[in-house]
This record gives sequence, C-alpha cells and structure tokens, in this order.
Amino acid sequence: MPARDPRTRARVVAFAAIAFFLVGGIGRLALGAALTEWDQRVMLAVAADRSGETAGWMGVLSAIGHGSFAISAGVAVFIVLLLRQWWRSALCYGVTVLTGWGLNALLKEGFRRHRPDIIPRLDGAGWYSFPSGHAMLAPLVFGLGAFLLTRDSPPMLRRAGRTAAVLLCLSIAFSRVYLGVHYPSDVVGALLAGTGWAALGVAVYSPLEPHPSPAPLSASTPN
Repeated sequence: MPARDPRTRARVVAFAAIAFFLVGGIGRLALGAALTEWDQRVMLAVAADRSGETAGWMGVLSAIGHGSFAISAGVAVFIVLLLRQWWRSALCYGVTVLTGWGLNALLKEGFRRHRPDIIPRLDGAGWYSFPSGHAMLAPLVFGLGAFLLTRDSPPMLRRAGRTAAVLLCLSIAFSRVYLGVHYPSDVVGALLAGTGWAALGVAVYSPLEPHPSPAPLSASTPN
C-alpha cells in the first residue's frame, strides 16, 4: 500500500511519535541514577569479555558509522536515486538525512549527558553522549537508504538488503558501547530517534508512491 494512503501515513506518523516519546523518556531517565547504574553494569559486563581481535572489528564497525564514511555513503545513495530518476525518493533521503544530522545535535545539546568513564575507551569521542551520533545516523543513512533503493527489487533481494541494513545499524550501535564511548541507553535512544525520523521522512515525502511505467505504445489502427 503506498505511503500516500492516509491510513498508512497515519500509522507511520504514529510510529514516529511513539519513537520520539520513548527517546524523550530514555533521555530523561539517562540523567538520573537508576538508568545510569544499569548502563554501568552492562558496560562492565561487556568489558569483561573484550579482546584485541574483537575490539579491532568493533573499531571497523564504528568507523563505518562515523560521519566521514556515513556522509560518503549517503552521497552515493543520493546519486543512485537521482540516476534512477526517483526524484521523490531522492528528496526524501537527502532532506531526512541532513535534518536528522541536525536533530542529533539539538538532542545532544538538549540533554547534555556526559560521556561514560566506566571502562577504558578504545576510540576517540567528544561532545555529549545522548543520543549517539553514530547510532542515530546509521538508520538514516543505511536503513533508509536500503529501504528506498530496494523498494522495486524482487522480494528476496528486498528482504536481504533491508535485513543487512538492520544488522549493520545494530552492530554499529553495539560497537560504540563495546568501545566504551557510549552508554547502552545512548545507542538505544539513538536508534529510536534515527528510525523515527526516517519514518517521518517517509510519511512527509511519500517515497513509496509508485513511479508510473511508460504507457505502452499502441498499434495504430487503419481508418
């Protein structure tokens, strides 16, 4: 069912609203002692099983979610959408990713949660902690990108592409906790925020609107 359908759009907007309600709730709890204590216990448990080899792979995943790589990937997705002449999808993708990046900055400034100092950090990190920029950009750049690029693909390829994008987003989020630069609640809130913002972009720009196929040439009939 196309996203221009009012009922479908209403469901997508409702999902986005719920996602941001949860982001706000997690952000408020993250500034208190109870959630922070839970975060700390999880980070200590993760650190107990850290190894050099695994840390290397986590560093690679974190680098994929870093702005320099994510921006390049986003530009590539945008260009592919333009080359396919999917103008509405390209507009949806470009505006949603860029505004989502700005939204992440506003959320960080709004909550101003400091970075964890529970376990040794294995990667550099600055600014505030909630929500994670890596984990929020991942659903926007990779998740929304896969969603739009595969919407006209065969069902098996569509499921494979979108499943891979989901796994990549979760892996990037986990890598930030593993490397000691984010609390678990930072990445959970970020995944919700990124997914909710992507859903809102879909609702606003209706990229599921089917592109009409060229009308078949009808054979002329003699008079």
